[in-house]
Amino acid sequence: MKHFITSLLLCLCLYSHAQDVTIGFTETIDSKLLKETREYDVYLPEQYSEAHYKSQQYPVIYILDGEKFFHVASGIVKNLSTGYYPVMPECIIVAIKNTNRSRDLTPTKIADVGYVSGGADTFSAFITTELMPKIDATYRTLGYNVLVGHSFGGLFTINSLFKTTDTFHGYLAIDPSLWWDDALFVKALEGELETKDFNKRALFIANANASGAKTKTSAQDDAHEQAKANAIAQFNTTTPKQLKLTVKYYPEEDHGSVVLPAFIDGFRALFPDYRINVKDVMSDPEVLKSHFKTVSDNLGFPFKPQCAFIDGVVDLLIDRNRLEDAKALNELNKSYYPENDYLKTKCN
Repeated sequence: MKHFITSLLLCLCLYSHAQDVTIGFTETIDSKLLKETREYDVYLPEQYSEAHYKSQQYPVIYILDGEKFFHVASGIVKNLSTGYYPVMPECIIVAIKNTNRSRDLTPTKIADVGYVSGGADTFSAFITTELMPKIDATYRTLGYNVLVGHSFGGLFTINSLFKTTDTFHGYLAIDPSLWWDDALFVKALEGELETKDFNKRALFIANANASGAKTKTSAQDDAHEQAKANAIAQFNTTTPKQLKLTVKYYPEEDHGSVVLPAFIDGFRALFPDYRINVKDVMSDPEVLKSHFKTVSDNLGFPFKPQCAFIDGVVDLLIDRNRLEDAKALNELNKSYYPENDYLKTKCN
């Protein structure tokens, strides 16, 4: 009995110290355009709320099908954006949950498909005129935005690139359903590609193997594959003006499984050459200036190194007893983030 009581007390003690792991939180917005309340999940960088990063601003990644992909995206972004070799900046994630997916993500109405369709223009207006202003007013956003969508969401993403080009800077379309409405979007591509200036926007298209492990494909599978092939052929034939296009084929991934590698490859492609050699920064802080000038030129948007990354390199230099190099890097960081209280005490 004594051992039982001891074990029970131990279990209660361990339980009392258990803590929830919080990745993000859910917000709502009352949309006048959609005439409904919409939910969206928000992920903030780990150090977002720390006082010494109060002047840091972040790009925002807007994700469609938010209820499915929020945890996938937040984990990948955190992994790719932190540490000594980040390949993309730390970002805020806004994952928009569905209420009527087919209605919101398809650009035209089709009467005989068995579900509501054709509301993409209204949904796009909701994102650009209602949701994005609320996000910008609530969080420290940089003004650099990325849109991510899969399947119907991929169709919506590419359609948004052509119809509201300047709203987002990066577009990640994962196995987009370009077959929609007898491939209407694809048929309109040729004229668009010849005349449109994409103003340094970036598009990553993840092209899955729709047949996957199937021994026999359906007419829908064939239409899906043909529409993608035709669109990609047109992109390759007519070089889009100021569009940074990356297309990657995934022969081992089907329409569903392609999402995970597409997130990883897509974020890498949308932030080309972002990674910097930390050893070069440790030796010469001025490398940061030239590196991020190149990043800014490539992305068509002014980027500067993020404060947490520089602080991490400062800590590394201090740990290696390279105090003069740490001070030099610290001074450069102050030039970027003069209100950062952390920097005032780190190297003094």
